[in-house]
Amino acid sequence: MSLKRGRRPKVLDLEAEYQQHLITLREMIGKPVPLSRSYTQGEQPILVAIEDGTATVRFLNGAVLTGVPIRDLVDDAAYWRG
Repeated sequence: MSLKRGRRPKVLDLEAEYQQHLITLREMIGKPVPLSRSYTQGEQPILVAIEDGTATVRFLNGAVLTGVPIRDLVDDAAYWRG
């Protein structure tokens, strides 16, 4: 049985998906990341580090925000869906 591309299997391996997303996020360290608008409506901050399920980001004005839950590294305009 073959699955169509983009279709998810009936049973998800959440740990494997989490690990894959964590790898993708780690590759973004040092680059601008989308952040939920509950934090900011200005320029996107730079991802500095990821530890224990939280992120550290630095804004263009030099402010550093630690302890940001990884789930908040989203863009309200659906950045992660593409």
